[in-house]
Amino acid sequence: MQQFYLHNKIKIKMNYRRITGFLLVSILTLTPFLFSGCGDKGTVIPYKLTLEIWGVFDDSGNFADINTGYIGSNPRVEKVIYKKIASNPREFEKELIDAFASGNGPDAFYFSNSWLKKHENKIAAMPNSESFLTKHKNDFVDVVSQDFFKEGEVFALPLYCDTLALYYNKHSLNQAGITAPPKTWDEVKKQTKALTKIDEFGNITQSAIALGRSKAPGAINRSSDILILMMLQNGANLSNRDSIDFSASDTSVDPGVNALDFYTQFAKADLDVYTWSNKMHYSDDAFQDGEVAMIIGYPYKYDQLKKSAPKLNFEIAPVPQLNLDNKVNFANYWGLAVAKSKNIPADARYTNKDRVSEAWKYISFLTTKSAGSGNDPTKIYLDRTNKIAARKDLIEEQKKEAFRGLFAEQALTAKSWVVPDEVAADDILADAIDEVSGGESSVKDALDRAAARLKAIWK
Repeated sequence: MQQFYLHNKIKIKMNYRRITGFLLVSILTLTPFLFSGCGDKGTVIPYKLTLEIWGVFDDSGNFADINTGYIGSNPRVEKVIYKKIASNPREFEKELIDAFASGNGPDAFYFSNSWLKKHENKIAAMPNSESFLTKHKNDFVDVVSQDFFKEGEVFALPLYCDTLALYYNKHSLNQAGITAPPKTWDEVKKQTKALTKIDEFGNITQSAIALGRSKAPGAINRSSDILILMMLQNGANLSNRDSIDFSASDTSVDPGVNALDFYTQFAKADLDVYTWSNKMHYSDDAFQDGEVAMIIGYPYKYDQLKKSAPKLNFEIAPVPQLNLDNKVNFANYWGLAVAKSKNIPADARYTNKDRVSEAWKYISFLTTKSAGSGNDPTKIYLDRTNKIAARKDLIEEQKKEAFRGLFAEQALTAKSWVVPDEVAADDILADAIDEVSGGESSVKDALDRAAARLKAIWK
């Protein structure tokens, strides 16, 4: 009897070891699937995180339902929180820099198309960028590649693309017998002579177009952008990431000098295109009050004018060109980028690499064309905000529209300029404009000083 008992005891121990071993192997084998996040319903997700997005201009309502839809499609993201940090780009940039310094910045944030030179060290490129580079180059307007792609990597992606256009007062043009707004800068000069009214004391009582000056008094909105547009149209190569150069490959022309000289002619009283002085109101206010027939501005100006001056009889037209057979427009827009690092909670089950990956998945969802048949978040956003597409497939749709169609076509020929500090560059060019228009400097000397100050920023 004792022998039988010992025999069974040994047998039970052996079976126990076999069962234990089998369970251990099974657990080790199944663990990767249980925590992979890509199994059937009921599988365990390795982490859940909250994505915080910081924006400028846009209110959170523009993204609320889009973000809800994304959370439902990605079980690794528990929340997407969008925060409008500021309506002023300078304030927004300062808030970002302060937040990054403390390690408490956002996961993703709005990123100006002029920021790559300045803030590249703060952002993480899209994982496996080389796999998506060709697709994104084909999907977005050309200027996006210049502004957000570098050395085979994608650093940001846009939702929209703004360009400058001509706003004109139909009543003023009708009264002057002008049937259509100017298409070229030569036509601008001709119409300026017909539209400008000057009294017996030399005061401008009606201006043709807001050109010639920059800062107050007689301030002109976006004067530096308009000057850069003219330089680009003259052939200036402003896409060099390592230096500033207003010249062109064709040494017989000087795009910088030509553009600054042309722009400032409209503020010189001894010229026949004189139409702007330091006694003028701020350009946007002057247009709203009917004191200037034409201004140059971005798409958002349209809705502003409709609200602030509902009785103003105005329309928009393509921005004037130097050569209609070689159109060049100026782009100024924002994309979305991912912060390279931020403080991760001590109890988090995810790494910074995971966070970067999830933030980029969100940006791709928001900005790129989906292969599926579901709703297009980009289109929802653009229709909600009345903004202009950066994606070519949506440009094809917007081209049929009266308002957005004009800007959509311009986006296809848009260029930008690479500058390490847009705020400083804007002030430098504004100074050059007013030095020339005020008779304090020659065009060449003012531009040389501006170039020297801009080069100092690079250093």
